[in-house]
Amino acid sequence: MTREQVKHVMKLISFVYSNFEVSKEKVDIWYDLLADEPFDLVLSNAKRHVKEKAYPPTIAELCHREERPAYYKLYVHNVNAGEDWTQ
Repeated sequence: MTREQVKHVMKLISFVYSNFEVSKEKVDIWYDLLADEPFDLVLSNAKRHVKEKAYPPTIAELCHREERPAYYKLYVHNVNAGEDWTQ
C-alpha cells in the first residue's frame, strides 16, 4: 500500500468512528505495518468492519485473509452449468 492509500483507509475509519483520531505519527506507524498489504484487501476489510462493528478495527483485522483448510480443494468440486451429473 502507498502512504496515500493508508490515509484513505484511516480517513474512512475516522469518519465512521468519532473516537478514532489520525495523527502524523499514527499514519507513519500504520504505513509501516500496512505497506506490504494489498490495498483492495485492507479497504474491503475496513468497509466490512465498519458495517458490522461498533469499534474501530485493529491492524490485524484489516490484514485478515479468509483461510481455508488444506483439504478444501479435495472436497469442493467446481460444477459448470452444463456439466453432466449423471456420470
